Amino acid sequence: MYTQLLTDYLAAHQRLPYIKDTQVIKEVFERNRLKVTDELLDFQLRYAGYFHKFPPHSFVYGLLHKHSEYLPALDLDFDDDNPRRVLITCMDCHPSHARALDARGVYYKDYAPVAENFTKYLMQRALFWRETQTRPWQNIHLAAHVQQAIREEQNGKIEEFMLPQVSDKYSQIYHVRELMIKVEPEQIIAWKVRGSKPQLFYFSL
Repeated sequence: MYTQLLTDYLAAHQRLPYIKDTQVIKEVFERNRLKVTDELLDFQLRYAGYFHKFPPHSFVYGLLHKHSEYLPALDLDFDDDNPRRVLITCMDCHPSHARALDARGVYYKDYAPVAENFTKYLMQRALFWRETQTRPWQNIHLAAHVQQAIREEQNGKIEEFMLPQVSDKYSQIYHVRELMIKVEPEQIIAWKVRGSKPQLFYFSL
């Protein structure tokens, strides 16, 4: 079900021209003395050129770009402060929004891992996209004590509401009725159907 959902999500979104010549990709990695792993190459070939927006910002996927707004043309941008975990920028976006992949394909947001791979991250986006096709949703604020309660009950009261197909060890999605919650290592994000009350008691909290 979720594989088809991701296919539908990508089909509904524009894809810009992207670099798909594997020889060019490998040469750029070699020039930077980095190994192009299967996970990184797969990301470039499957997802480069797609993008999403958080107005006024755009996030164009790709490790390499022929033309970009913030990244060097036909080159990599990466953080190698930790040689054991080199983070390669995977989106052309404002530098204040750090988006990267490591050699294993783990996806990082602001230097924190949030998805075991980019496909998992996109499946989460696709799920929310599907929900917004039929009902308008809005972000809601969760007080600190509520966020703490959610973390404490991840293996308890709210476990049954987790969607395992779009969750992993880095981020978990919970959905019931008019409420959706995403738990990440650094934050918890919640949405409700616009006009409804954020009924946290759905989760027995």
